[in-house]
Amino acid sequence: MNTRDLEYFVKLVEIKNFSQVAAHFSVTQPTITMALKRLEDQFTIQLIQRDQSHGHLTVTLAGEQLYARAQVVIAQLHLAREELGRIRDKKIRLGLPPILGNYYFPKIARALIGQGLMDQIETVESGSDALFQQVRDGQLDIALLGSSGPNTDSELQATQIARTAFAIVVPKDHVLATRETVRFAELEQFAFVMLSAGFSHVRAFDWFAQHNQMHPNVVYRTPDVTMLKNMIKQGVGIGFLTQLAVTPEDDLVTVKIEDPQQPRFVISVVTRKQQVLAPATQQLKDVLLGKNKDDEKND
Repeated sequence: MNTRDLEYFVKLVEIKNFSQVAAHFSVTQPTITMALKRLEDQFTIQLIQRDQSHGHLTVTLAGEQLYARAQVVIAQLHLAREELGRIRDKKIRLGLPPILGNYYFPKIARALIGQGLMDQIETVESGSDALFQQVRDGQLDIALLGSSGPNTDSELQATQIARTAFAIVVPKDHVLATRETVRFAELEQFAFVMLSAGFSHVRAFDWFAQHNQMHPNVVYRTPDVTMLKNMIKQGVGIGFLTQLAVTPEDDLVTVKIEDPQQPRFVISVVTRKQQVLAPATQQLKDVLLGKNKDDEKND
């Protein structure tokens, strides 16, 4: 079977117009017609009904079934192209959200250099939601990601390496700075500055808001963690961050949230379940999981 025929067919089901499909792929209309004929001949069943008088296309039940399966085939072929391309180029695309990049990457840099991996790694920074999708789509080989709960994606393998709490972040002269703990319900009067959508912090923040039946006043959102902490320091608003995002150099105060059964910031190493890891990618995964550190202790 010509996989290109499947690509033409999927687009034909979606657009339902031969000439537009042909234009999309920069081919002639007879090319699309012949691709459909080959598929119908191969499966010995009609996939598309054509109403020549009105120019309408109707997808048959068989066509709907093939469409569902063809989408999976095309997606898997796309994954294979991505994976094989990076094996050929000897590059490892590693997804890192800014917080984990700043916190973890410096800690493992020496190990990566020692194993000759550093020059093979291409880091990609974004929010965890976007990076999860990029791992799933094959655009990343591996990622170190944060989430507000366990992985539920059946196509991904997530190995948890740490859990930490979320906290309220304030400048040292803030009224909350002397508090060790605070209930989220007490914060309704304060303005917040927050990370943008796509970060796991947003889902955790929404959990606290819904749990307390609150509508927090978020005055600004940014994907830049450094800018966010500077805005907190300048008193623009209080922040909501995982505790590991705040260092002594930030000159900020973290206040523990008292609410019971609250979500935690879960840190995991994520790959695709069906992915065959190249030796260098497996080495990187071992470093991220801390296996080499354990091996050194046992020597």
